[in-house]
Amino acid sequence: MSGRIFDDAFMRRLENLSLRFASPVSSSYGGGRRSNTRGSTVEFYNFREYNQGDDFRRIDWNAYARFEKFFIKLFLDERQLNIHILADTSESMSFGEPSKHFAAMRLAAAFAFMSVGSQDRASVISLSGGFSEPLAEGITGMPSFYRALEKLEAAPTSGGTDLCAEVKSCRGIRPGDGVTVLLSDLMCESGYRDAIDYLLFLRQQVVLVHILSPEETEPKLEGRLRLTDSETGAFCDITAGAAALSYYKKALADYTDGIKEYCLSRGVYFLPVVSDEDIASVLLERGFGAGIVQ
Repeated sequence: MSGRIFDDAFMRRLENLSLRFASPVSSSYGGGRRSNTRGSTVEFYNFREYNQGDDFRRIDWNAYARFEKFFIKLFLDERQLNIHILADTSESMSFGEPSKHFAAMRLAAAFAFMSVGSQDRASVISLSGGFSEPLAEGITGMPSFYRALEKLEAAPTSGGTDLCAEVKSCRGIRPGDGVTVLLSDLMCESGYRDAIDYLLFLRQQVVLVHILSPEETEPKLEGRLRLTDSETGAFCDITAGAAALSYYKKALADYTDGIKEYCLSRGVYFLPVVSDEDIASVLLERGFGAGIVQ
C-alpha cells in the first residue's frame, strides 16, 4: 500500500461530519449520544415522584411548592457508542490501482475519525483466513486515533475470505452495543449474507461498504487470457472481447443489485465505493444521501 491513508487535507474535509444512526444507544461508557436510559446530563426529560434513597439534590423545589409533593428531575443520558469497523484484509483486496485495501484502510480511518468527533469508541478489526484480529482498539480521542493510523497503514493483506466465520470470531461485539461497519469486496465463497444476518442477530446497526477496483468495474481486457484467483490459485482461460465484457458487466450489475436489495430488505446501510474515487467526496455525497453521515 503506497501513500498516506490520512492527511491534514483529508481531515479538514471530514471534521464537520459525524456518523448518523436511527435509534438511541445503550452503552456503559459516557459519551456524546442520546441513550434510551436516564441519567444526569443537562437535557431535561421528565419528572417522577421522589422515592426513598433518591438524591435530594435532584428534587424540583418549584414543583414541590406547587403540588406539595417531592418530584425528581429526570434527564436524558448521553452515552458512548461502540463503532466496530471490520476490514476485509484478504489477498483479493490487494488488487487494483489504487488497491481496494488502500481504500478500505482509508475508509476505516475516516469512520474512526468521525467516531472520535462524536465522542464514540471505535475499534478496527482485520478479517482474513477465516479469523479476525484487532488492528486498533479503544479509539476514543485524537492521540489513540493517531496511534491507530500507524497500524492501519502497516496492515498487510493475506489469505482467503470466509466472512461469516471471521465475523463470528470477533469477540468484542456484544449484543445491542452499537454499530458495525463492514468493508469488503464481497468476493468470498461463503456468502456475506450469513455474516450480516449474524450481526443483525446481535442487534447491531450495520453499514456495508462494498469496495471494487476500477479494473473490476470497467475492465480493459482483450484477447486470450488466463485469470487467476489471488486467494485460491484457481484459474480460468478466457477470450476477452466485446461479448465477454458485456456478459461480465451484466453479471456484476446483477450481483451488486442483489446486494442493494438484500440490504434494503434488512435495514442495512449500503455504500458502494470504487477504489480510485475520492473517499471524502463519497462520504460527503453518497454517505450523506444513504443516511450514514450527517
